[in-house]
Amino acid sequence: MNRRRVFAAVFFSVVILAVLGVIVGAEIESGGQTISVLRLRTAVQSGDVYSAADVDVVPLRIAPGDVKYETPGSVAAGARFELPLQPGDLLSPDELEAPGAQIEITLSIINPPPVQSGQSIDIFAAVQESQVLIGHAVPVVDVSGGQFTVLVSSREELAWVEIAASSAQLHAVVSVAAGPAGLPPADVQHAICELAPSDCAGLASSPPVTAPASSASARPSPTPTP
Repeated sequence: MNRRRVFAAVFFSVVILAVLGVIVGAEIESGGQTISVLRLRTAVQSGDVYSAADVDVVPLRIAPGDVKYETPGSVAAGARFELPLQPGDLLSPDELEAPGAQIEITLSIINPPPVQSGQSIDIFAAVQESQVLIGHAVPVVDVSGGQFTVLVSSREELAWVEIAASSAQLHAVVSVAAGPAGLPPADVQHAICELAPSDCAGLASSPPVTAPASSASARPSPTPTP
């Protein structure tokens, strides 16, 4: 009786070891593994900044060729969601935008300044009678005549595409360390006065200039003859 029990125990042990061997062999052959991934706890919108409070860490069985997922510590600080997601969604790198991500866009610049690739420019758009600063210290990656290829934030891609496709008049100057401050002048006279305030003050205090009297009105009236 004891022999039968020992035999049965040995038999089942061999079977269990064989099954485990098959499972381990299949895993080694397939290369599958279990990893920790990030799963959303709350709904997020496109443009929201990633926060560790938005996610849980859950185990996931993956195999070679499976979709890549974000893992704990893999998301850079300041990353943003590129599209709206729902609770329970697993995060993949394609759904997050790294902070500072940029795209190239080509703009037509009127009277372009002498700029080379690697320099930065300030870009102004003509709005009614004013020039509005729309880009400060924008890196230039290529110049071909009045066509400037620049790097802009990927978050502003749609706005820049709209500007590039429009007939808006764009001007540019070589960028300086600090961007222009204050509101744009209302018109060219205000711009001149902003650059030369002392001359404008002098002109403002001067009496208005009137047209000179004609020579005919300056002559005395002739004396009638009796």
